Amino acid sequence: MILMVVEIRIDRVSKWFGGIKALDNVSLEVSRGEVIGLIGPNGSGKTTLLNILRCLLKPDRGWVEISGVRLNGMDPERLADLGVASIYQFPRVIKDLTVAENVALAVLKRQKNLWRAELLAIEYLKDVGLGGKAHMLAAKLNRYEVRLMELARAMAMKPRVLLIDELLSGLSEEEQREIRGLVRSYLDSSGATAIWVEHAIGSLVREVDRLVVLNYGSLIADGEPEKVIRDQRVIEAYLGSYTIA
Repeated sequence: MILMVVEIRIDRVSKWFGGIKALDNVSLEVSRGEVIGLIGPNGSGKTTLLNILRCLLKPDRGWVEISGVRLNGMDPERLADLGVASIYQFPRVIKDLTVAENVALAVLKRQKNLWRAELLAIEYLKDVGLGGKAHMLAAKLNRYEVRLMELARAMAMKPRVLLIDELLSGLSEEEQREIRGLVRSYLDSSGATAIWVEHAIGSLVREVDRLVVLNYGSLIADGEPEKVIRDQRVIEAYLGSYTIA
């Protein structure tokens, strides 16, 4: 019998913004090495939940743990010490630094030699196909290339846990396909645990082990991706009342 170790635990989490309940008693466990897709319509609470895991928000009720450490009230800067890395929906790019220097800033969290950090950064950029643009100013990258740089920066932290927020947003189908392949390949080789948030209902079916769906702050489905996207509650959440033949 294989004992699954819980890497991320979310227990009865609720969050309000004024009179609006963004999350309503959400509970979720993610095993070590598992890749979870978190989807839902706009305003469903996906990013709110991710920001609680990032310690950017505190839950009004409930608690969250990563690697057995309770996060409520923790300084976000301490997450790197737990092996947590994030990819943000709106990338944090320092435009007057080179692409390699942007990635090297992440490497410096574990490698204090600047010269060595930049060499390592270039290797991660090669892994995502940006090696040839390592010494270009980050301001010159297009949207897709910025997303690749963000992925390289997260990989450079060698995370145990990766939190991804709408990495595919605004990209073409071909670009999305490339990004999905790179992320899945990295997660498979590293063994990292991940929660990957996207909006589109079918965007992560082949890339995740489980698909979790939020709607109006409540968890309405959790399971095998192909089954979840055919769940009547999920279809209604996205499209209104509709029946699959």
